[in-house]
Amino acid sequence: MNVRNVTTDQPTKASERVMHRVREALSSVKFAVTVVGIIAAACVAGTLLPQGAEVAGYVQRNPEASGRMEFLAQLGLTHVYSSWWFIALLGLLAACVATCSTSRFATFRRTRGFAQRRALGSLLAHISILLILAGGVIRGLWAEKGYLEFRQGERKAEFAVEDGIRRLPFALQLAKFEIETYDHSKSDDKASQPAKEENDQLLVSWPQRNLTATLPVRVGVEQVVAPQGEQPTPANSFRVTVVQYVPDFVIDSATRQVTTRSNEPRNPAVMVALNGPGYSNHRWLFARFPGFAMHGPDGHAAKAPLEITYQSAGLSRSKPAISGPIKSFKSTVNIVEGDEVVRSGTIEVNSPLTYKDYTLYQTGYNPDDLSWTSLQVVRDPGVPVVYAGFALLMVGLFIVFYLNPWLEERRVKA
Repeated sequence: MNVRNVTTDQPTKASERVMHRVREALSSVKFAVTVVGIIAAACVAGTLLPQGAEVAGYVQRNPEASGRMEFLAQLGLTHVYSSWWFIALLGLLAACVATCSTSRFATFRRTRGFAQRRALGSLLAHISILLILAGGVIRGLWAEKGYLEFRQGERKAEFAVEDGIRRLPFALQLAKFEIETYDHSKSDDKASQPAKEENDQLLVSWPQRNLTATLPVRVGVEQVVAPQGEQPTPANSFRVTVVQYVPDFVIDSATRQVTTRSNEPRNPAVMVALNGPGYSNHRWLFARFPGFAMHGPDGHAAKAPLEITYQSAGLSRSKPAISGPIKSFKSTVNIVEGDEVVRSGTIEVNSPLTYKDYTLYQTGYNPDDLSWTSLQVVRDPGVPVVYAGFALLMVGLFIVFYLNPWLEERRVKA
């Protein structure tokens, strides 16, 4: 019996020692400060380095930085706030705060009077920090961010994100788009010249092999790219084929069929087939949105070794349909559920519209087509949790710094 007790007690004592050490580490101020410092450094990196769709535009302007940006992407520094390690840091800091909160709660339960009120303020402050961190984790895991574009009269019930298409729980109809300028005295009646796809280019880079190339856009023509000085082989080369060119891209939300709204290069796009060692994919590239790509019916979301940007000559040559500095531009939209307009609103720069957890921001316009606009669609379910955390933080700080001193002063005078 004694031998059996020793045998069963040893793992229990070992686990208790491990848990005790974990609790000591999580309740350590030095450890918490270290975690906060790392999170602060990550936030600085996320502010200074291009993030998300900004990376493609940055590489296009600075081709020599393609290798560096590829390395930063592998480290997760081009998607800092949604990277697994940043979310893990927030969770670790939350564990530190939760460990401290348990001791504050124990103090609150066993004390009375002034000591209990002081413990309550500290406890609420700790809980508020937990809520703020929880909001950050929720944002990293479940937030959505993409773009939607349409013309007056059109209705859309989906928006484009980096890895495909997301549906909205409602439809948006663009009732009116307006651009206001400071100078209405000048006008330019020259029509823009339509571009042909053969004047366009694909900018191709392969950071791992230090390869950069410029390919003409030729529909149906397979073009091979390989590192300079190397004979193309199946192991070191990619075959790039432009499958389709659309001067004014639009996709039917029901049939998923791609068509063009006009012959003008208002929203030029090309579908590119990319085949190489261990990779095969079809995706749409957009000249107006160089940081965005939409996978075709045979495509997938795996990251491509090649970075490809589509440049439209017609888009760069197009003449502005308006003159004078832009004062403001705004979209009046109808929110439709079923066949009923449930809400109407106007979206301007710095004046978004929010409906059912989705926030719509005004982002762009086309000077050659004043009926076209683009909106940024953002859904961040962590925002209410963060706001609740800040509200609770204000209550806790009020108790600690104002209510407790005031009550203590009254007690002393009495």
